[in-house]
Amino acid sequence: MVIVGNGVAGVTAARIIKEKNPKALVSIYTDESYQYYPRPRLYEVLSGEIEPQDIYMFSEEWYRNKGIRVQLNKRVVNINLEQKEILQDDKTRVDYDKLILANGGHPFVPSINGIKKTGVFTLRTIKDALTIKDYTKKTKKAIVIGGGLQGLEFATSLKRLMQQVIVVELFPRLLPKQLDNEGATILKNHINSRGIEIVLGKKVVEVLGKNKVSGILLDNGESIHGDIVLFSAGIRSNTELASEAGITVNRGLIVDRHMLTSSEDIYAIGDVTEFEGTTYGIIPAAMEQARIAVENILGNDKSVYTGTTNSNTLNVIDLDLTSIGLVNPDDPKYEEIKESDEKKGVYKKLVLEKGKIVGAILLGDKKGVTSINRLIAQETDITKHKSLILKDNFDYKKVAA
Repeated sequence: MVIVGNGVAGVTAARIIKEKNPKALVSIYTDESYQYYPRPRLYEVLSGEIEPQDIYMFSEEWYRNKGIRVQLNKRVVNINLEQKEILQDDKTRVDYDKLILANGGHPFVPSINGIKKTGVFTLRTIKDALTIKDYTKKTKKAIVIGGGLQGLEFATSLKRLMQQVIVVELFPRLLPKQLDNEGATILKNHINSRGIEIVLGKKVVEVLGKNKVSGILLDNGESIHGDIVLFSAGIRSNTELASEAGITVNRGLIVDRHMLTSSEDIYAIGDVTEFEGTTYGIIPAAMEQARIAVENILGNDKSVYTGTTNSNTLNVIDLDLTSIGLVNPDDPKYEEIKESDEKKGVYKKLVLEKGKIVGAILLGDKKGVTSINRLIAQETDITKHKSLILKDNFDYKKVAA
């Protein structure tokens, strides 16, 4: 078994293969210099709160005990479908019986003038985090392009590095995938109180400066001064390797319900994958896809992937946030229940379809997260409790499945 990519999808697949078939030969090839680490923790490396090795998920001993062979600094540049082998950039060829492509994605940077200037960065790897951290020793004001989850985390890290920070978001609210307008307003006010400026509904059209960044130009003609620009505008799947081999790709590598690509014996999982028109880009999907792929590789073709419910539980600048499923319905058939306390930074919302919860936002309050997840999974009708369910003292034991 050959796996390309040592992110959460690739390492999860390797672990499950060895647990189910200890005799299988499993090798992981990656162009990174570091063992697997969760990318959501990169902001901690950027801020200097922790060292790179502190975010490694597993020790060297763990890989040895599992019998998983990891080849670092090995970039795969070609797949030979007929010979069933991969080619590395050092001309080494490696045969495979089954190949799992888990080679992730790369940061999206819009095609605008000035993006090649010194001081423009993206953050996807430990190496990126260390490079940016070092660069901030000679800068004072940072501009983060993108008000999504990672963009806000990176903004916090840059603030801790003694930078003045401004976040520019194209959408008219923060965290457009996880929040609605009311929740996003509460979050924006909270972030402003931490000394981070937010600009919403503006598009960056140019990075200013001669050779080095001096700021950005917005689509309304306004310019913003800054010494460093960090793009955090989403991820695009790394499709080039598969595409050049003749494997069918769209926005990602297209897979069926068994995580199989258009090529026999080649599977795709994680950020590189597109399933029924969706590229998920979230850890739960990567882990679920890894499990399904392995089940099928090992002969359980009844194990199928049906998609993953978008669910995030995280901490955004000292404010807990859980966002599950459908949070911004545009069909009147859905009912919304809300509770908010702007002074405390608390906003709670449930989206119901025929009395059943299909979406939830819990901002500034972790109570009830586990229970609400359970009610969603069990498709429980909460109609009798909807007037009280978001109150602070509600007892979820009252809701029978």
